[in-house]
Amino acid sequence: MAKGSLLRALLNGAYSLAWTAATPFLRRHKRLREGFMWRLVPEDWSGPVTRTGSGDTEKTVHAEADIWLQAASGGEAYLVWELLSRIAAQREQAGTPEPLRVLATTWTRQGLEVLQGMAIRLKEAHPWLTVRATFFPLDAPGLMRKALEQARPRVVGLLETELWPGLMLACAKRRIPVLLLNGRMTDKSLKGYLKLDAVAPGFWDGVGPEHVCAISRADAVRFARLFGEDKVEIVPNIKFDRAVAATADDVSDALRTLLPPELHARQTILLASVREQEEPALLSAIQALHAHDAPTIIVAPRHMHRVKPWQALLASAKLPAVMRSKQEGPIPAGSIVIWDTFGELGQLYRLADAVFVGGSLSPLGGQNFLEPLALGKRPCCGPHLDNFAWALEPSEEDASDSLEALGLLERGENAKAIVALLRARLEAPADAADVQERFRAWLAPRLGGSDRCAKKLLEAMER
Repeated sequence: MAKGSLLRALLNGAYSLAWTAATPFLRRHKRLREGFMWRLVPEDWSGPVTRTGSGDTEKTVHAEADIWLQAASGGEAYLVWELLSRIAAQREQAGTPEPLRVLATTWTRQGLEVLQGMAIRLKEAHPWLTVRATFFPLDAPGLMRKALEQARPRVVGLLETELWPGLMLACAKRRIPVLLLNGRMTDKSLKGYLKLDAVAPGFWDGVGPEHVCAISRADAVRFARLFGEDKVEIVPNIKFDRAVAATADDVSDALRTLLPPELHARQTILLASVREQEEPALLSAIQALHAHDAPTIIVAPRHMHRVKPWQALLASAKLPAVMRSKQEGPIPAGSIVIWDTFGELGQLYRLADAVFVGGSLSPLGGQNFLEPLALGKRPCCGPHLDNFAWALEPSEEDASDSLEALGLLERGENAKAIVALLRARLEAPADAADVQERFRAWLAPRLGGSDRCAKKLLEAMER
């Protein structure tokens, strides 16, 4: 056995042992314990099973998939939705499409809810397209071999940075092509992956993706260090296409009942996708806004497990809070609302008068600020937007063509600055139609990533 193969085999064994040791602890993890059985690849993990024959000749037939797509959580799950919509459009334009079976997986409950809703709507629009949504398995090599034995995908697509060694080793052994789509990688992540290659030289040569669609030149350079320049290309971020799709969703009657315009006009602040690490700073912002301006303040946590901590935080500050899920009639103006229902953020952007997008007051990289812009709202953010550096850069042709230079995005250094920006939004609201028009003009040359990723995925599947 060659030295590289031996090191890879030893690493695979050590990796398996690490997952075996960690599994009892992961079973109690607050974000993994839900649906934990599905993470261990039960018999019907890839879909309903059928049995043929009887007695000694009985065989179990698993639901197979043409494509397996993995999205880390809710945000990436929306990218899967966009990608599959483009795949459907491309196949229908080419003629009468044959049935296509997709396995869509994710780590989180929020991601699963997005994928399940996507599966229903895609099936209604494209009856030949079937999507099975379930939890992503633990990356133990044995579990990944079991998962591939069930699903037998013709191609695997990983969204953004989902480089899981167990899955990739199992795919390499079965010669299943793996594509990394909408790929992004931080310097910190690259260092971690390079350490693995230092332990087992050539590791990524044997199990790396067949192709990488990276979202920026900087990301492409990082991926090229791992997998080689010939495997990497730069494509526009699918999130640009997703921002266009977001404009199609209107406000439901249920939300208009909860937040009627006559009660909340020009006084609703939305703190969107807020993260745990910035909660203390945002509490001080809420206190300042509530004490002097009395607007309706909506707190929409990025992760639903932070709902109870927000209740405790507001109670300790003696601030009265109501839960969105408990409201049947109109929410009184001036309330502080904890939005404990997932999937309504786009509608809230339409209803809000001032918007803060979280993950940005602490060094977390920021959350998606493109969606409110697509819906006609100029967001404000904290200073930490490293995850969206690709969206902050001006075009190569025009250095002034950036969201900040165009006045479509503002950043505050701390909670006090965010309060000032939100108050300014309430006092002088921008015209939503004008914001949408200017954002669409900025967006136009940045579209097309979904179609390019969809084409690559179909090409790999059809070989």
